[in-house]
Amino acid sequence: MKEHYSSDKPVEIEKEDRFQRYGFSKRVAQTIIQRENEEGIVIGIYGAWGEGKTSVLNFIKQELDQQDNILTLKLNPWRYNDEESLIKNFLNKVAEVLGKELDTKKEKFGGFIEKYGSFGSIIGKDISEIGKNLASVDLESLKNRIDEFLKESESKLVIFVDDIDRLDKQEIYSLFRLVKLTADFTNTTYVLSFDEKMVASAIGERFGKGNIESGHSFLEKIIQVPLQIPQAQPDALKQYCFELVDKAINTSELDLTKEEAQRFASAFSHNILLRLKTPRLAIRYGNSLSFALPLLKGEVNHVDLMLIEAIKVFYPRHYSFIKSFPHYFTSSYSSHSNFGSQNVNGKKEELQKHLDDLAIDLTKNEKNAIFQLLKTLFPRLNEAFHNTFQHEGHKEWLKDKRIVSTSYFKRYFSYAVIEGELSDVMFEAFMNSLEESEIKDVAKGILEIIEKSSPDNFLFKARTYEENLSWKGSQNLIISIAVMSESFPKSGSFFSFGMDGAQAQGAIFIYNLLKNHKEEQDIFELSKTLMGKDVPYDFAYALNNWMRSGKTPEEKLFTNDQYIELAKILRLRVLEECEEKPIYEVYPDNLSYIFTTWFEDKPKEIENYLKKYIDQNPDELKKLLFAMTPTATSTNHPEPYKTNFTKEHYEYLTNILDKEYLHKIITDNYSKEIEKEKVQFFDFENKQTELNILRQFEHWYSKEDGIEEAQIVE
Repeated sequence: MKEHYSSDKPVEIEKEDRFQRYGFSKRVAQTIIQRENEEGIVIGIYGAWGEGKTSVLNFIKQELDQQDNILTLKLNPWRYNDEESLIKNFLNKVAEVLGKELDTKKEKFGGFIEKYGSFGSIIGKDISEIGKNLASVDLESLKNRIDEFLKESESKLVIFVDDIDRLDKQEIYSLFRLVKLTADFTNTTYVLSFDEKMVASAIGERFGKGNIESGHSFLEKIIQVPLQIPQAQPDALKQYCFELVDKAINTSELDLTKEEAQRFASAFSHNILLRLKTPRLAIRYGNSLSFALPLLKGEVNHVDLMLIEAIKVFYPRHYSFIKSFPHYFTSSYSSHSNFGSQNVNGKKEELQKHLDDLAIDLTKNEKNAIFQLLKTLFPRLNEAFHNTFQHEGHKEWLKDKRIVSTSYFKRYFSYAVIEGELSDVMFEAFMNSLEESEIKDVAKGILEIIEKSSPDNFLFKARTYEENLSWKGSQNLIISIAVMSESFPKSGSFFSFGMDGAQAQGAIFIYNLLKNHKEEQDIFELSKTLMGKDVPYDFAYALNNWMRSGKTPEEKLFTNDQYIELAKILRLRVLEECEEKPIYEVYPDNLSYIFTTWFEDKPKEIENYLKKYIDQNPDELKKLLFAMTPTATSTNHPEPYKTNFTKEHYEYLTNILDKEYLHKIITDNYSKEIEKEKVQFFDFENKQTELNILRQFEHWYSKEDGIEEAQIVE
């Protein structure tokens, strides 16, 4: 299995030195080797977390271990939870190192052995019982014995203590007490590494004024040689960081375009690199990408993901704020937005205050850098601070899977496609297969996507591809959606005006695909198919309605003759589906279009068709007039109800059927019933009846000047 992550383990050998620390380390080692003064000394290696202090200690030790007369040991104080165990284990380690030296070179220590018998006699008969034996040997006597050994051996003891800044305050204090008590061993050097500011702050509370300056004063008394670790060269850090980025990209098998690579390199170089101070930060960022990229490959904008991960590592407070308060970054700052102009100004002021607080400890350059990076990732901020409104930007952001898109924002922080959302990888594979797939397979793919997400999500995503599909792919997708249109629910709102609901959006999507194709004959032939019986009538009608949109001939898809032909196909299938039932009974919602196009094509035919039913049964006229009366809803009556048969409807019908013929049918069959009451015209009232609609027809027949004599019901 490939290793996807970079280890933060310190390096130990010269060839692994990426940041020119070995020369510094070798110089420290040579100073220890060449030192002739036998007095103990304490060297401090200062540096922040992640700067490579442990690697420097490893390099120093490697150089010293090549010398026969130098004994080295490492003390890890964070392993011991109290001062007593710290001292005991320290002495035990010293005993082990010196004991090994005695065992291998006994001929050199004749005087020492003659005086003490064995090295164990320094503190007792059994080194393993060191804790118990300490009580019988005072510390000064013990130090003298170790001094005698070191003098007789002519060896130098170098004690490395790392990770001091990981300790709590009491443990740090105990460690320095130990150093202070034992630092004057003959030929002994302590090499201590820690973050000077952190340690000074921790121990400063116990001395002098109890502040960091007191801590520094204390350290000055302990550390004789304070050395600041050389900072890594910016170019070396940059190269190292980009190597880790390349590794994460290659491991994830991510194929960035030239434009994407340039966009990332520019944003990272200008806004992130100035915060890259230590190798550890580079490693953390590389590992962060190694985690995020495989999980979200193809599901988000890859450059945005790499940059938001950079903010997480290099500007962590900003990252947490973005994650917790997305509305500042994804919603509009236009005065026409849902916030209103007054609230928009308040929102801008709030955001500015938050950004100032987040950048409180940043330098001027760093503050400007993160601000520029945020505007790169979240163009909405240009509305907030520069009044450059992004009127159509949201369409491009959605198409490019940008973090600023509300459809994608959460995905960047969840590292997964949230339940109910649509996987871009799955969807892209589906869209790429359209051209080669059969209609049944395309329809099956649509159903699978809908089941995992929703019809709305499918159409929402599909519309981002509408300008890039081939005609073959478009045909397969159009026919599949049309045939299975019943899987796309209609709107439940009467006020949707045909624009709401997945079915309406599906019709709009198909219309746009047709409009994008430039070959008129191709789209006309396909449109004739869409009017056929394989497509549910309601959807075919909705498509026909959109095909007729456009105010000028140039904006329309077809010629007038072609529209008449499409209407005829739709009418003939409707008549076939109605069988023996009248069309106004089976399809009452679309009578205006059906009757108008039928009358334009064959006026005598529609007249004979309607008369056939009315002559057989005069009640069919009541049904016809009722079907032609508009349907409405109101606040008081949310359920659809019939309104008024207006003068326009009267004129429309009497253009198709002779008014005298209609008047005679009504008077011969319903005169007594309609004369019982006066005609009424209702204003937002659910009181319409078939008989009153007959009265309204008769009203227009006799009073074509208006409704001034009609009784208006308030």
